[in-house]
Amino acid sequence: MKWIKTTLLVLLPAMAMAQVAVKEGEAKMGKKKMWTFSATYRYDKGITKTVMQRNIENAGLRKGKTKKGVTSYKGVTWAAISPTQGDYYYRIKSKKGKTTVFMTASRGYDNYIKTSSDSVAAVRVSGYLQALDGQIAQELAIMQKEQEMKDLAKKNEALNKQLNDGKTQEAKKEQELNKMKKAQTAPLPVE
Repeated sequence: MKWIKTTLLVLLPAMAMAQVAVKEGEAKMGKKKMWTFSATYRYDKGITKTVMQRNIENAGLRKGKTKKGVTSYKGVTWAAISPTQGDYYYRIKSKKGKTTVFMTASRGYDNYIKTSSDSVAAVRVSGYLQALDGQIAQELAIMQKEQEMKDLAKKNEALNKQLNDGKTQEAKKEQELNKMKKAQTAPLPVE
């Protein structure tokens, strides 16, 4: 009984961490059916696409072509996935606030990377798609913090304006008070 409690205490935190399930199978990429790896994220398409493009740029892939929603990089080396040259394709599809990324890697014409043919590269593609979830969450957190900082700066500016307006009004009141004091101490005209 004690080992069950210990096992649960160890496994519950690991199970609580949401991990993206990567599926492997055939999917339509443009007009063609390809062997793909896909993962669905709980984020919208915009942030997912931004992070994906940043990762691709960081990998040094620059000559991508987009046709019918499928972006392809042909004859390139993507070190995160494979040390050899290959063709890489991805498509991003969104529905009801969730985004699915379909990714295909190929060593040549119709020679798609599969778990059965190249398990190392398949694990790397799967790992890349799983890591993308954390990267998207991190980017979203950064964007939220930046927005909070902008909102805070606006509030600070508004408070400073109110403070300056208050000082200006105090100065005007003080000038009026000085005028009234001068008027009181001025000698009365003699008739």
